[in-house]
Formats: sequence, structure tokens, C-alpha cells
Amino acid sequence: MESTSLPWQRSFSVSPSVPREDRPEPKGPRLEPTAPQPPASRPNRFLTGIVFVVLGAIGLGVWSQREQLFNTSSGGDLQEISTAVAEVKVFRHSLRTTGTIAAKRFAAIRAPRMRGGSEGRRQHTLMELAPAGETVEAGFVVAAFENRWLEDHIDDVRSTLTQSKSTVEKRRAEIMIITETEQQSVRVAQGDLDKAKLDLRTAEVRSEIEAEKLKLLVEEAEATLAQLAQEVELQQEVHTAELRSLEIEVEKSQLHIDRHMIDLERMKMRSPVGGLVVMESLYKGGGQTEQIQVGDQVNPGTFFMRVVDLSAMVVSGVVNQVDSQLVRMGQKAEVRLDAYPDIVLPGKVTSISAMASSSSSGFRWRSGRDTYVKMVSVEVSIDAEDERVIPDLSGSADILLSQHDDVLVIPRAAIQEDEDRSLVMVRRGEGFVAREIEIGPTSATEVVILAGLDAGDEVALVPVPQA
Repeated sequence: MESTSLPWQRSFSVSPSVPREDRPEPKGPRLEPTAPQPPASRPNRFLTGIVFVVLGAIGLGVWSQREQLFNTSSGGDLQEISTAVAEVKVFRHSLRTTGTIAAKRFAAIRAPRMRGGSEGRRQHTLMELAPAGETVEAGFVVAAFENRWLEDHIDDVRSTLTQSKSTVEKRRAEIMIITETEQQSVRVAQGDLDKAKLDLRTAEVRSEIEAEKLKLLVEEAEATLAQLAQEVELQQEVHTAELRSLEIEVEKSQLHIDRHMIDLERMKMRSPVGGLVVMESLYKGGGQTEQIQVGDQVNPGTFFMRVVDLSAMVVSGVVNQVDSQLVRMGQKAEVRLDAYPDIVLPGKVTSISAMASSSSSGFRWRSGRDTYVKMVSVEVSIDAEDERVIPDLSGSADILLSQHDDVLVIPRAAIQEDEDRSLVMVRRGEGFVAREIEIGPTSATEVVILAGLDAGDEVALVPVPQA
């Protein structure tokens, strides 16, 4: 097997531990040696001696440094070179995403919004608040706001409602009396018409003038009855509209009360899910943010608390838009928490964003042109329960892209690229020899060896460009 020297060994001419590199004769015409120069004068010989002394000192220093690094007899050269042993094991190619721990199911608790009028913009004062970190059941009251002003307002509206109902009943009775009076007028007119028709029957025994008068009386009675009937009908419509207007006022007052009864119930915030109480930080002026507490005034709609279900936690992170092509739903993952490095929890990919993030975050190149690397959101579920897994912790998830069992693996840092060949420096006795290898699947830190190495071979670690 062909041997060669390490790159940092080629700067020295001799080494007892590293094989020398045979250099071929340079091609081209050989130059004839120049004629010897005449002897130099005495001053030149003195300067030449000084130069030789300086060069000798430099050479001695270099040789001493070289012996310090590569002298095998002293045991200080190869022992300082980092090495690794090729071993047969399980090779995993994974992709790491970093982010924060979040709950898959949670309830956002916001200050209630009052409906309509100035009440909708009124600030609410906290009277009760569940302690942060407490575990509550679904339906538990986690916050209560001061509601005395709302109860007083409801009492005022109820008084208005009672008065409106009394007005409706009173007006309905008055309309009944008016309607009865109008109906009586219609009945009188109908009686006058009937009497006139009876009198008209005697026209045969009366004179022609009297008969004509009776006819006119009948026509007059018919016109009066028709007019009264029309007036009664129109007046009835007026009364119906008036009553409906009063009834609408009653309904409005009732709806007002019902709405505020719902608002009164909302002043007690009940958690729709069971879980851990997590307080949010609010801006309190003066550039300070603090957690909300009893006695604080909160604007309507303000998000001040979360109740998270700890039974379904996820790592919400991002991956590079290029690496996102390797991620698939259901891929297994290992989750780690920055606060607890000893925890390794199983997980799997449950969500992949369909589009890259619209926010630009990346790198600025020297050309002055902004080129940003887009990121894709990924969620990895945590398929194990641990009391230390709580929301807003920072963590990471190693998404398993591929796995190969019982393969020969070495660190990627041991690989050297020589044009189209891959080489490693293998220890042989007290030195190293270069060996060409065939590589297989590669991760960010390890590489699978298909040919060229055996299990137990010790290779030197040298820096290689990272992918």
C-alpha cells in the first residue's frame, strides 16, 4: 500500500516516524554549474562567517522545534495529534432544529370586552387571580374582575324596564277604551242606517217629496257608517303601531339586561381546558414589564394569562428552506432541553409550514447587497411526559433523516479530499500512512466507510471544510 506524509510533515526534510516522500528529478535541460568565484577579500569573509552563524542558529531552532513535535523517542509528537478509531455502530443522519417548548393545546385568557357604549372601553380591575404555576381543571375560575359597577348598572336598567312595561300596560288600557268608544260610534251609525232603511219602506204611502227625503237619509247614513268604519280601521293601525313602539322599548331594555348578565358572567374568567397557569408580562409604564397581579387595571381584550395542557407539548422551531426538503411528517426525533441537558425525550414531526417565513432574517454579504436565508416553521411533538417540560423553555430536536445499522463509522474530520479521491491518515507503528477510502452516507459529524478501512483502525483528525 502506497504511503505518503501528512501535509504538515512535508515542511521538514527528515523524520524518524513519517515516511519520506520521493521527489522525481525535475524535467527540462540541466543547467551547468557556474565557474567558481575568486576568493573574497577579508572583510567579505568576515561577513560570510556571521551569516553562516545566524543561519546555523535558525536551523538549530527549527530542528529543536521539529524534534519537539515529531520526535517519537520523546513520546511528545504523535500523542499530541488527535486521533479516532473506526468502529462498527449505528449511523444516524439527523437535522437539528432549535426553538421553544410550547403547548399544542392551550387557552388564551383575555380581559373581557363589554358590549356597546362606554362600558366597552372601560378598564377592569382584577380582584382574584389564580397563582402562576398552579394546575387547574377545566371550568375553574382563574381570574375575577371587579363588577359592582356592572351590577348597579343592571339594577338601573331593570328599573327602566319595569317602568317601560307599566307604560305599555297603561297605554294598552287607554287604547282599549278609545277603541270601544269608536266601535260604539260605528254601532250608532249602523242603527241610524237600519232605521233609515225601514223608513224608506213607507215611501209608497208617502208623498213623492217625503219619499225622496227618506232616500237621502239612507244615503247619508250609509256614508256616515262607511266614514266611521274607515276612521276606526285607521285609528286601530295607529294604536297598534304605538303599542309596538312601546313594546320595542321594553324588548330593548330586556336585551340590555340580558347582555349585561352575560358580561357579568364574563367578569369571572373560567378556563376552558385543564392545565398549568402561565402568567404573561404586561407593560406597566416607565419602560418596565411585570407579571399581572391582583389590583392591576387591564384594558378590555388584553392577553394576560395562558392555561396550557402539559399532556401535549411540542418544540416549535425552524429549519433552513433548503434542509426543509428533507423533513417529512412522522419522522422520529430526539428532543433536548437547554435547561436540562440530561433529558432526551422521543418525538416526531407533526407539522411543516407550507411556506417559508415572510420575515427576513439571515446574513449580509460583503457586496453590500442584502441576501436573506428564509426559514420554514416545523413542529415536533414530545411523545413523553416529564414534569420539567414546561412552556417557553428553549430546546432543540434532532430529526432523524436516515439510519444505518452495523456500519463502519469514523469522524468526518478525518477525511481529506485530494481531487476526486478521499484519503485518511492511518497510524502505522510510530507514524501515519495515507490510505484511499470509499465513503457512503455522511452527516455533519460522521461518515460511513464502505471500503478502505477496518474496524479498529486509528485515523488522524484533520480540519476539513464543513458542508
